Amino acid sequence: MKKRLISFILILGLLVTMSLGITGCSTEKKEEPKTDTTAEQKPTEKKPVEKLTIKLGHPYDEKQPLHQGTVKFAEIVAQKTNGNIEVKIFPNSTLGSSRDLVEGLELGTIDMGLVPTTNVASFYKPIDIYYFPFIFRDKEHAYKVADGPVGQQLNAGLLKEKGIRTLAMFESGFRTITNSKKPIRTPEDFAGIKMRIVDSPINLATFKALGANGSPMAISEVFTALQQGTVDGQDNPIGNVYSYRYYEVQKYITLTGHQWAGIMLMINDKLWNKVPADFQKIISEAAKEAEVWQRKEINAKEGEFLETMKKAGLEVTELTPEEKAKFQEKMKAVWTEFQNSVGKDLVEAVVNTK
Repeated sequence: MKKRLISFILILGLLVTMSLGITGCSTEKKEEPKTDTTAEQKPTEKKPVEKLTIKLGHPYDEKQPLHQGTVKFAEIVAQKTNGNIEVKIFPNSTLGSSRDLVEGLELGTIDMGLVPTTNVASFYKPIDIYYFPFIFRDKEHAYKVADGPVGQQLNAGLLKEKGIRTLAMFESGFRTITNSKKPIRTPEDFAGIKMRIVDSPINLATFKALGANGSPMAISEVFTALQQGTVDGQDNPIGNVYSYRYYEVQKYITLTGHQWAGIMLMINDKLWNKVPADFQKIISEAAKEAEVWQRKEINAKEGEFLETMKKAGLEVTELTPEEKAKFQEKMKAVWTEFQNSVGKDLVEAVVNTK
């Protein structure tokens, strides 16, 4: 009996111990696997930026500050995008004439172009306001128009109607008149002189009002035409007369200042919309930086260019205020003819810009 009692107590103790062990396992928390905080965390991989090459065409010689302005623009863009956008410059009408460039910008076959306002006006008529003869009092007036509300209105219209976005307005300065026949001091001096002119109605009308025979011609053809006597004279700013070497085949230059030559830096808008927003900002800022640089450069160089050409034998005529007034009087007919096509309100807005 005593042995049975001892056996029962042992069995009972064993059962209690097993019960406690089972209960302990069911309440024990499992430890979460520890993260090795010392292990190197892999950074999120960024998608590589796709590099973009933009072709920029213009009709100017490499010696012209206009060309140098596009080089400055390309340098700024490359620097600020760490080389992810390359602007390739094609000078001397390599990609086509000024008219070809504007047409290509509209069609999307040309990426960017630097083109005179008078050629752009062939596609968007209000731009002709820039070439109204004697509409600008001086360069500061021209800058205030081009950079201010009037210029922004014109740029918006060109973008809406033609899909061409304007980034900046370079300049080649006020136009002068050169010829191989005689000094020109009055409109009457144009009698019998064959003039090469920019291919636009307003330029044809301007020289018709002066009594000259106007012959439209691309700028790439002018030197040969002057050299061979196909035309007797042409009109261009001082920088162009120098860089295209017209002074080598012309004897006389008159500083008429009859038109201000604004030169538009433009980009096809479909291409623009493919450019990432941060790069768009860089391109816009680069265009404005280059604009400031180019204007300063052309203004600084004009006197130097003129002096060089005088030493080479070019005879310079500067008009008195009274003589210039006679040219301005002749231009009233041009204003009357074209003010309706560009809009009388636009003409008034330019004249009243202070």
